[in-house]
Amino acid sequence: MNLDTKHRSLTKSELHLMNLLWDKGEATVNELLEMLPEPRPAYTTALTVMRVLTSKGIVEAKPGNGKAHVYTPIMTREEYTQGFMEETRNTLFKGSFSALLSFFAERERLAAEEVEHIIALLRKNQKESRPNPPGEKE
Repeated sequence: MNLDTKHRSLTKSELHLMNLLWDKGEATVNELLEMLPEPRPAYTTALTVMRVLTSKGIVEAKPGNGKAHVYTPIMTREEYTQGFMEETRNTLFKGSFSALLSFFAERERLAAEEVEHIIALLRKNQKESRPNPPGEKE
């Protein structure tokens, strides 16, 4: 795991709050806590998590009304997911996308529509990554 990826890895608590923040766009700690089901963590616990996320460069804290800071994601959910999945592929599947996909294909029960969608995405990716032979039009 490279330093940047390890530095930006999220714990379950961090990821839980980040999912709420990604959905909302921006929020104070109190607003995030209101979105959580009971039993909610203490305000100070959530505040500590948000400070850690700020130090990791995942969120930005701006002064809000009163003492509360308003937190905004710097990294998108897609950016985090891409980095997480690349790290997973590289560390658990020796860099092989095929091995990663096979792992899930062997364990998941996919509907026919899901399989067709995945095949269409793979074909599109293959077509886009393959250069056209000379004289052949797209």
